[in-house]
Amino acid sequence: MTSSSSESRSDDSNPVKEPLPTPTRGSKEGRRQLPPIPSPDTQLAMASEIKQRQNNVPKDGSNGHGQLFTEYKLMAEYNLLMTHKCPGCYAIPSALTPLIWHGVLFIRQGMYQEGIFRFILTIPENFPDGDCPSLVFSFPVFHPLVDSTTGELDVKRAFPKWRKSTNHIWQVLLYARRVFYKIDTKLPWNKEAAALYDNEPEAFRKEVLKTVTLSKEKMEEPVKSDDPHILRFNPLDPSVHEEVRKKMMSMQVSPNEPGGVKPGLSWMKPGSVQIFAREDSANA
Repeated sequence: MTSSSSESRSDDSNPVKEPLPTPTRGSKEGRRQLPPIPSPDTQLAMASEIKQRQNNVPKDGSNGHGQLFTEYKLMAEYNLLMTHKCPGCYAIPSALTPLIWHGVLFIRQGMYQEGIFRFILTIPENFPDGDCPSLVFSFPVFHPLVDSTTGELDVKRAFPKWRKSTNHIWQVLLYARRVFYKIDTKLPWNKEAAALYDNEPEAFRKEVLKTVTLSKEKMEEPVKSDDPHILRFNPLDPSVHEEVRKKMMSMQVSPNEPGGVKPGLSWMKPGSVQIFAREDSANA
């Protein structure tokens, strides 16, 4: 009895310890081992995989930011267009893709007066890191800077290298408007138009008149497009538009609305430039 109890106590006081793992040959205990140097075939396979990943980077955005970055930049560009004055120019992004904008130019004076020129502005996929946008009129406008076959405007004349820090889309539209008011014949895309402008002004005016007349006729034609954002124009109907026109002509800005100017305090009689001309100025 006594011997058995002592044996049990000795077993409890000296528990059996598990053997520790023996260190690997050639290594020191507690020190990490470096991975083995890959073979030349493995290095070649790794380099090939990295190159393949670089080639698979999507090209629909700038610097790999993707389509969301491009759309965000274009939204900012459209907001800038609304804050800068470009008289007679109307533009709106397509409902199908933000890289295409539909626009119309109304020329109010000069040789191209009363001209109505519809155009399409195409923006590069890698905007704003790519080339400048292209602008193509709906028909070949007779102008020294417009291609007589395609109707494309020479935009690179003003933007030879697109700089995303300083160049914006509203500047392209302003340039497209300006070419109809200030005609430049240096390095023309339409040499015939440039020669007539420099040497035969009357003949040039006749050709411009034909272009203006054609632009009006094309505006009356129905637009063949499935894009709901394309600009469409209808003839003026007094039964529909007259009431709206009168409201627009009589519209006044309220002082409480944004942009309204409060009259402030005044002691001048209406119609007079004399200070303190009002009768109640002494009691004011």
